[in-house]
Amino acid sequence: SPVFKQMLFGAGMREVAANSEVPMTDVEPEVASLFLHALYTDEIKEDAWDDDEIMCHLFTAFHKYQVDHLMKRCEARIIALTSKDVVAERLMMADLLDSPRLRKASIEFMTSSLSQLSAVQATEGFQRLIEQRPKILAEILAKMSPPATAQSE
Repeated sequence: SPVFKQMLFGAGMREVAANSEVPMTDVEPEVASLFLHALYTDEIKEDAWDDDEIMCHLFTAFHKYQVDHLMKRCEARIIALTSKDVVAERLMMADLLDSPRLRKASIEFMTSSLSQLSAVQATEGFQRLIEQRPKILAEILAKMSPPATAQSE
């Protein structure tokens, strides 16, 4: 990971000192343990693999520390676990972490049919999406009904 490389070998970094620790202050202990396990074994534990919330936390941690191959694996699993109840939250996460693949998959999931979009709109997550990321609504609308092209007279 470029982040760990800089932390452990970069001049002036406190983590360079012998016996130093790399703090992960914004990661819950359970997620940190799963993160380290995956980092050392290149495997994501099965109980984490089946828990979409844990996968989101791992995805965020792998994104932060730029562990791309594990981040992509988590992203693919999050996409596979997407449901109408969480898709709006996943879309906001994709927006926050600048994840085009998760963003596209979330929008495609939401807009796969009018009934699907209606079901998603009834969720608390969609209400948060409206409040926190209203610009994304234009993207959803454009997917459902592409804007007409302007014609010159």
